[in-house]
Amino acid sequence: MYMFLPFLTAFIGLVLAWFGKRLAALIVLAFTVGILIYWFRFHATTHLNISL
Repeated sequence: MYMFLPFLTAFIGLVLAWFGKRLAALIVLAFTVGILIYWFRFHATTHLNISL
């Protein structure tokens, strides 16, 4: 997973919220949180050898 992807989706969600697209912004920001959770679990379990 690319490192910029969560930042890009968070920025897109912020732009959508700025233009009043509240539901679309919430969906994109939920997708961002999902990426961050997956990213943390992948790196914490494989690269840091922590069992979650």
